[in-house]
Amino acid sequence: MSIKKKVVLLTTLWLVGILLAFNVTVFYSFMRITTQNEKELLMERIENILSKADAAELLKGGEGGWLESYLPDKGLVRVLDNEGKQRQLIQNDNDILPFEKEAVGQPESELYYQTTGIVLAVRTPIISAGQVAGTIEMAENLRSIQNNISILIWILALASLGAIGLSLVGGSYLSKWISRPISGMVSTMEVIEQSLEFRKIPVKPEARDELSMMGRTFNRMIDRLETSFMRQQQFVSDASHELKTPLTIIEGYANMLRRWGLKDEAKGREAADHIYSEAVRMKGLTQQLLNLASTENKTGHAPERMDLVELAQSTAGHLNKVYNRRIKVEYEAEDLILEADPSQINQLLLILLDNALKYSRNEVDLKLAAHTESGTGRAGCLITVQDYGIGIPKEELNKVFERFYRVDSSRHRKTGGTGLGLSIAKNLVERHNGTISIHSEENIGTVVNVFLPLASQSQS
Repeated sequence: MSIKKKVVLLTTLWLVGILLAFNVTVFYSFMRITTQNEKELLMERIENILSKADAAELLKGGEGGWLESYLPDKGLVRVLDNEGKQRQLIQNDNDILPFEKEAVGQPESELYYQTTGIVLAVRTPIISAGQVAGTIEMAENLRSIQNNISILIWILALASLGAIGLSLVGGSYLSKWISRPISGMVSTMEVIEQSLEFRKIPVKPEARDELSMMGRTFNRMIDRLETSFMRQQQFVSDASHELKTPLTIIEGYANMLRRWGLKDEAKGREAADHIYSEAVRMKGLTQQLLNLASTENKTGHAPERMDLVELAQSTAGHLNKVYNRRIKVEYEAEDLILEADPSQINQLLLILLDNALKYSRNEVDLKLAAHTESGTGRAGCLITVQDYGIGIPKEELNKVFERFYRVDSSRHRKTGGTGLGLSIAKNLVERHNGTISIHSEENIGTVVNVFLPLASQSQS
């Protein structure tokens, strides 16, 4: 069943339930009010009879003609003894069918729904010498009230049918209004499924209802999927392009080795050396691609409390030995505690310091300082890596975080760069809710600033 039909059906059923409860309440309230008035009148007549005649006179039997003056317009008076036997009966309405005789010990009333109409019967005990000697019954045919009840039932029925009809019409328009965004969403999804093109649902900017929120959420999801899809395509395209060059070189030297390498030892050694160097470069590139993919994956992030100063000194000491170069580590305080993944922060420092060492012949400065981020007011640590090397042209600075981008495409052969390092660094910083920026001047040097939030004091 479609949502439209469900909305119409449920709203109509709900209205029918409300109308049913309302009509039953109105009917019984009307019956109670009208019969209560008639019951009080009959009780008053009985009291008048009891005040003018004693128990013996009422129970002696006979015609009892004097009771006719107390008869209702359409009713009867019946006197019963203590055993429920009839002593007197006066009746001016033959439409009142016989009903059960009942001796009572206290006043009571009862309604009888007969084929000829509704009959109200009132019973009161006859007291003699402090004892119950019998019962006097008075009944009345509520024909006038029954006519009013019939009119009331017709009014309630017609009003209910009209309300149900209006509910069906209103429910139909309401269901169309509710299902319109959903239908649009379904149509958009079907178009996306068939054409494999990313599309969005049109949503009015001023709309603030739940359906509009659902449409905006869907559009945000499409944006993220499209971005992820484009990044995946770019990743595959860039990786294929980067792998194509070493594979072509390996293929060429392998072919040369196959043709002449076994006869010419010098050419064979040359080919083997080139094949080996390209294989090593492919291995490094593959590892970089894996690192980039892992940093873009939200899983695998295990933050813990760590000392940034201690980690920076350890990383700088390791690179000092590898490059036989000096990395100067400066810090203002020794208690720079982060809530981060130590292995990923170590990878971040390695990337930044490795880049600085590759493109600079002088020493490299690594500075750590407590810092409050402007705009957000977050307390954190500012990591600054500064080199005094060749620098980056101003027009190239906005591209350095792109995958496989290199300022000089020829120099990566000398440095072994893949153009993925800063992309990985940016992902690592963003995973730790930080920011990264680069400032550089040609032939003067480059400064990389990384802001990472400090661990909260409650965790210390």
